[in-house]
Amino acid sequence: MQWGWRQLFSMLAAAAFIIFVTLFRQPLLEGARFGYLGIAVACAAANATVLLPAPSSAIVFAFGAVYEPFWVALAGGIGATVGELMGYLLGISGRGLVEQRPFGQRVQTWMARNGFVTVLVFAFLPLPLFDLVGLAAGIARMNVLIFLGATFIGKFLKMLLYACAGAGLIP
Repeated sequence: MQWGWRQLFSMLAAAAFIIFVTLFRQPLLEGARFGYLGIAVACAAANATVLLPAPSSAIVFAFGAVYEPFWVALAGGIGATVGELMGYLLGISGRGLVEQRPFGQRVQTWMARNGFVTVLVFAFLPLPLFDLVGLAAGIARMNVLIFLGATFIGKFLKMLLYACAGAGLIP
């Protein structure tokens, strides 16, 4: 297995960001009280912790009662999408470890055929499994813009439901 500069950079950048978010998690999550930008930063921090669940939906639910729900959902969706990029970057950096194995080949085939829909559906579902989908998208070298688009659509729709519920618009 030969590592290129991109894989090394992706792995180091993702690891540095995850360590930063882990060390400063509480102040980042408390930053949501600073309006829409704070909500976006808090949701990015909550979603950047790979395989460690964090309460981005709870942030959006709570602030949906304080601010305009649509804009809360938009800020939360953007932040969550940026945070989920960490799993994708780790998938790219670890691609060489799994691409020659049968499992890696199945993941690549699946994502090539169903990547957009898979990412969108898992981004929408309230499950902590999305990190695995991000890893799979990175392993399969899914186009980053397609990954971000599908992730944003799914996260935004989910956040819109949470923000509307927080505002009392959904019983």
